[in-house]
Amino acid sequence: MTPRIRCCEIFCTCGKYLTFASISALWCYSTKHQSPILERFVAEIAYQNGVPDKLLSAITITKDETQTGCPACRILNPHFWREGMRLQRDFSGLRVFICLAIFVLSGTAFAQTTNTATIDCTGATPGAFTSIDDAVSNSPDHTTFTIVSNCTGPNLGIRNRSNLSFFANTPVTITGSPNIQVFTISNSQNISFSGPITVTGGLTGFVIINSQGIFLFQITVQNNATFGISTKNSQVQVFNGSISSNTRTGIVTSGGSLELDGVTVSNNGRLGISSNATQLFFIDGNDLPPVVSNNGLAGIQMSNSSASFTDLQITNNAGNNFGLDAFTNSAVVMQGGSINGNAGPGVICSSTSHCEFIQMQINGNTGGGIQTTFHSELDLDGAVQITGNQGAGVLVDQHSAFASSGGNTISGNTGDGLIVNALSTLDFLAPDTITATANNLALNCNNGSLVTGDISTYKPKKFGLAFQAVPIH
Repeated sequence: MTPRIRCCEIFCTCGKYLTFASISALWCYSTKHQSPILERFVAEIAYQNGVPDKLLSAITITKDETQTGCPACRILNPHFWREGMRLQRDFSGLRVFICLAIFVLSGTAFAQTTNTATIDCTGATPGAFTSIDDAVSNSPDHTTFTIVSNCTGPNLGIRNRSNLSFFANTPVTITGSPNIQVFTISNSQNISFSGPITVTGGLTGFVIINSQGIFLFQITVQNNATFGISTKNSQVQVFNGSISSNTRTGIVTSGGSLELDGVTVSNNGRLGISSNATQLFFIDGNDLPPVVSNNGLAGIQMSNSSASFTDLQITNNAGNNFGLDAFTNSAVVMQGGSINGNAGPGVICSSTSHCEFIQMQINGNTGGGIQTTFHSELDLDGAVQITGNQGAGVLVDQHSAFASSGGNTISGNTGDGLIVNALSTLDFLAPDTITATANNLALNCNNGSLVTGDISTYKPKKFGLAFQAVPIH
């Protein structure tokens, strides 16, 4: 049987960074197999990453393995080859959404997949496996499975395996049992699921332990009895899917890394995401922002974790707790997106954590905009809008620090615009717009706080009850 692969397999087995080698590999594959649509896709990705047209035109179809282990193509002209390797070094750190294309291609590619199998749980397809568990147990590593029907099973275990891919060309549903996980992936690497596939009805949808290169594309994980996805010491990427309506928390992580691209985490009974000691990367994939919304207790809670968020939307989470809570040595950098309409504070940054925001909105939360407390740091790097929150726009308390690069807006909140308490500091590097609603202060600095920078335009304001009982207008 001729294997069928998706173009993203070439990328995803090589990690989440797009290099010149992986661009050239797919370019060679597309030209060899005469795929003009894919060829245009690769050319566009190459253009966005600064790869000149002359390099693409110089590529031949000679297979070559690079040091990264990614299949590539040799460029015969030495000048072009040296230039290509320079570009590979320069752009190897660029994070891109590498699986935008979902073309199903025919023929042989440079991916390592050499075996194929069909899974038809109805038994209607001659020669097909009738359960996922049997298919995995009776197939070697480097196998691609095509799922052609809905399936029901107890625990579907993938343990100590590598390079297994599961595809569904039409929508299928995998239904588990409420007292056991649907999928358990442990001590494995390069395991991928590409839908449309729905995983439902289990204790947890996916339990992933001590595994690397776990890739979920267009997967819906819903209506499980505890969590949607639970990971421990694993590297997991989720693209263009949803984790919703699970009884407890949507995603729970401990150790490792989690990447969400264009994923919605919503309507889970407790938290949207709970993260401990994990690296988080949330970005917009295919112009679809990551969304954490309408969860029962709160949005995202992270401890001892680091996060890079791009265009993330944390909205309308209930429970009167928070939209985003970063505590105990956590660090968050968020660019674009919004933290709006949550019950409780929009952001809590506490217990020696660092929170940094740029070009985004924190609006309409019921417990204030941002609370920075207990030896933590808050940076606003420009174009941050904190408006319409119930309570203070920003609270800096308990020996914490706030620094503004200017160009931010704090206005229309029902409490004071900016409050600084208890041995905390403010540093205005450039002017912001800070205005107060009726009977409130734009800037309220209580005893023991320190302010640097020009604050002349922030009115009304006051500095400590012991020094100034009447605000300066």
